[in-house]
Amino acid sequence: MTFNQLLDYMYEHHRIRRQKDIAQYFGVTTQAVSNWKRTNSIPSKYAIKLQVSQPTNYVELVESLTEVLITLNKNIKDIKAIQSISNISAQYFSDGEFIIIDENPVIRLTHIEGDWEGLTGYTNDEILAMDNIIGKIQEVPDKEEYLGRLNPSGLTEGTHAGFWTFKHKNGQTFQIHGKSWIDYTEKRFKSAFSPVKS
Repeated sequence: MTFNQLLDYMYEHHRIRRQKDIAQYFGVTTQAVSNWKRTNSIPSKYAIKLQVSQPTNYVELVESLTEVLITLNKNIKDIKAIQSISNISAQYFSDGEFIIIDENPVIRLTHIEGDWEGLTGYTNDEILAMDNIIGKIQEVPDKEEYLGRLNPSGLTEGTHAGFWTFKHKNGQTFQIHGKSWIDYTEKRFKSAFSPVKS
């Protein structure tokens, strides 16, 4: 739930719009509500309180509980992903999604943090605009191994650590240590890379 959705809900159901009144409703500080506004997200335990409140019938209750469970599952996966990649000293982070077309991996980054321009020569906007990073900023030296990593049998998620081969804008390749958490069901991943090159 976004902060604007919270504002709409609070006004529609309680005629409340001021952050002070929202804080009082949830029993939190006004600083907490300010943080929700800044990050544009509401902690799941407060969103759950809204999503399951005052159902008019069982269908509405089931629908709201289903949405809560989906949101909760996504939050749990995000936490697991962050925990999986957080134990290396990293300065470069990426979120992305992948598909496999004709036994070829197609990787797209959806969010990156760190000095990627210093690392690859491409600006963050250039990297995020790439339709497929394979061959552009990432090399796959062993395609079979990489495909096996992206498309394992019977797993819903997994963590991989090792060295990734990157390609600088000037054409030079280099390796950098990293760790990725992969959600095979939703075909997305989170990665962290160490600045120590090898």
